[in-house]
Amino acid sequence: MEFVDHPQDIPLQVEKVNDRMFPETSFNRDGFVGITCQTSHAYEMGQSVQVTLKEIDPNFCVTGRIAWCDKEKDSFKIAIEFPEKNDCFCVRMVEQLSQIEHYRRQAKNQGRRLNYNEAAAEWINKFAASFPAFMT
Repeated sequence: MEFVDHPQDIPLQVEKVNDRMFPETSFNRDGFVGITCQTSHAYEMGQSVQVTLKEIDPNFCVTGRIAWCDKEKDSFKIAIEFPEKNDCFCVRMVEQLSQIEHYRRQAKNQGRRLNYNEAAAEWINKFAASFPAFMT
């Protein structure tokens, strides 16, 4: 099971959902299964949540469940898994776009102006091989 840390500078919206249940999944799943992110409040393990990422894709909206929630200084770090294969695949693709945008912003802060395609090419060259694979 691999989770990717969602960049904190790319706003992710997470909302509780009460009407979505998922089948039990194996904790031995290989590869990419979800994301981790910071939130201002706690979530219960197993709670269904709806995730949107308007800045990257205004139409992106998937439902996952909380795998774990850890208290940090003045926030919580949560892991959201996506048990449905199609949702998991979609999240992985959108998360790569988020990572590329984060990389572009970091370059800008260092005085390098990259357009999205330039940032994508550099990110792919440097990081794509280590990004968790999607296992079917």
